[in-house]
Amino acid sequence: MTHTAIHGARRPMRSRHAQRGQSAVEFIIGLPVLLLLCLGLIQFGLLYQAKSTVNYATLMAARAGAVQNGQKSAMLNGFGRGIAPLFAHSTGIATQQTAVLTATVEARNPGITRLTVINPTGAALSDFGRSNYYAGKTVREIPNDTLMYRNTRAGSSSGLSIQDANLLKISVTYCYDLYVPFINRVVFYLVNGVSNIYSTGTTGGLGVPTKMNNCYGYSSVSGGFRIPIESEAIVRMQSPFRGG
Repeated sequence: MTHTAIHGARRPMRSRHAQRGQSAVEFIIGLPVLLLLCLGLIQFGLLYQAKSTVNYATLMAARAGAVQNGQKSAMLNGFGRGIAPLFAHSTGIATQQTAVLTATVEARNPGITRLTVINPTGAALSDFGRSNYYAGKTVREIPNDTLMYRNTRAGSSSGLSIQDANLLKISVTYCYDLYVPFINRVVFYLVNGVSNIYSTGTTGGLGVPTKMNNCYGYSSVSGGFRIPIESEAIVRMQSPFRGG
């Protein structure tokens, strides 16, 4: 075999080694991007689940308020029961009880959950509220019986009819805790308009936010990365509205 033939046999081998080295470099470069994409898919999947759960929990809160005179404490308890699946990561009675307890604590924490009654308004309660209207009840409340036979004239203060005043509409803002590593920080800062994504530390509140919300403030104090999830629900009152 000639010297030229030997060199010709070695060239393909060198070419294969070069291709393998190039593939390894491309893999190393692309791995972080692939990992970030996978983490993002997981986090946004959890966000979608959380949004659906908060929507359901808000409806549960409105239903609890409808049968318990629109009391905020009852609605917060209903909301807590509704978001309990977010904290149940396995089966069993003990796990479910722990999840409900944790969810109730979150629902009653004003830094995490904000529940606002949009309707009936205070003006509606002023227009239609009655004391001693029902036997044994001395509190001021909006009657909700025989609504189809009542006058539909709008109240002078609220501009609503008594039928409309018996529609309970609530709004809930829940600070959801992002817990997928790294991507939670990215999403948290994007939501709050913080440009300093790469600053050091393990809690929120780093950098200068341009659109800070109450969840940002709570995260800064307590740790974690929470973003607001908002939901509304409307139901007809099944008991006289008192509020409170």
